[in-house]
Amino acid sequence: MQTPSQPSKTDTPPRRGRGRPPRLSREQIARAALELGLDKATVTALATHLGVDHSSLYRHVENRDAILALAAEMAVADLEWRGTMGAGWREDLIVITDAIWDLYEKNPGLAEAFRSMQVMPRSGIRSFAEAVARLQAYGFSLPDAVLAMDTLIDLAGDCFTGWQGLNRAGDAGETPLQRIINVWQDEAAANPAQGTEIGGMIAVMQGTSRAWWEQKRDLVLDGLSLRCPAGGESQS
Repeated sequence: MQTPSQPSKTDTPPRRGRGRPPRLSREQIARAALELGLDKATVTALATHLGVDHSSLYRHVENRDAILALAAEMAVADLEWRGTMGAGWREDLIVITDAIWDLYEKNPGLAEAFRSMQVMPRSGIRSFAEAVARLQAYGFSLPDAVLAMDTLIDLAGDCFTGWQGLNRAGDAGETPLQRIINVWQDEAAANPAQGTEIGGMIAVMQGTSRAWWEQKRDLVLDGLSLRCPAGGESQS
């Protein structure tokens, strides 16, 4: 009776190597950071998300700050902020600021990254310059056009990050905003003579961040109407 022969070394299936690591690019890293959210885009999280090790990331970027800068550049470059030229400067600025607010909502952590970064994305600089030129075409002077854009961009960022921080729940589940509302309500009860005025601010805090932001924006736009000699008509 024949016994089965032992498999030779040539019969043994070859071991599969690990293969080449997936190729990376700076664009892929930036896109992945936006997918994760900049508030969660640590080097460890990105490496896991992309299926690579830390060293692969560091071949393309120096550190997390560089990753945030790349992601911010990409987000701003993709931003659709241009309104219809000739529709009026007020409408133009509403389109721009709505686009900025939507950008922050779509990309968690981006507003905070803008506030902390030392350098603004180059695409943001070019967009800023183009927006200023559009305001000049409506009759604004260069200083007023720059002031208008800078004021609205700062106001949008401050309002967005401020409300976001107030609505971030702590370990006990209560948000800072709710604690502040409780204090204001206690003060209204203790001082009924000022209850109406205090209640007005309580109503604001119980509303939505975007609704309050739009009221602040409209106040700035009302003021800008005094600076536009053409009354909002295009000069182009």
